[in-house]
Amino acid sequence: MTNSIRGRHRDSRPAMTPLTILARTATENAGTVARRGAIAAAAGGVLISTIATTAHAAPAMDLKTEVKTAKINSTDLNSLTAVARQAVAGAPTVTVPADAKMPIEMEALGTSGADGEKGEAPAVVSVDAPDPVPVGTQAVNIAFNYLGITYVLGGSTPATGFDCSGLIAYVYAQLGINLPHQSTAQLNSGYQVTYPEPGDIVWTPGHVALYAGDGMVIEAWAAGMPVRYTEMWQNNPTFIRVT
Repeated sequence: MTNSIRGRHRDSRPAMTPLTILARTATENAGTVARRGAIAAAAGGVLISTIATTAHAAPAMDLKTEVKTAKINSTDLNSLTAVARQAVAGAPTVTVPADAKMPIEMEALGTSGADGEKGEAPAVVSVDAPDPVPVGTQAVNIAFNYLGITYVLGGSTPATGFDCSGLIAYVYAQLGINLPHQSTAQLNSGYQVTYPEPGDIVWTPGHVALYAGDGMVIEAWAAGMPVRYTEMWQNNPTFIRVT
């Protein structure tokens, strides 16, 4: 019996050498990097042009397998690159200077209708003026100016001096109210009140004083003595209001 020994046929694939492995690895890595770079470029609006250079960095090989793989990777790279370029071209580009300022328009008060006609302005809130000072209070304020003027019988001005009714008549004359220069006549120049207010006449037989409020009076009270501001001393007086 004859033993025939068949020799093994060598693999028709090209022999693998370290150079072949290096070339294949470089080509595959180039394809992966190209895909990732193109996708990132499409998303961010920026295309990295160096990816194409990296894809062709592998040494040229005459082997059919390496050439076929390189063609596929090159096709994928070109396709993704084209898509990325379209995305970048279609994305709007906005450039804002570093010293840009944002203008702000201020609207005028009021409203405008559809035809551009101005409407009514907002209503202006009016503030009421404070109540005027009562005439009686004004009379008291005026009388304070004459404290210290000497009592003179029949006197009716600061220059000549005052008697009691002359002081009251002069003070009210500054307010446009004419009163007689005589105490009994002043009793009938207004109307009687129970509770006095500043400016009321405090009448007692033969004498008048000006009520200043808080139980105080201003009066020309005795010959040769100055006009004074003092506590009301009259017992059971009559209060006359002339305003």
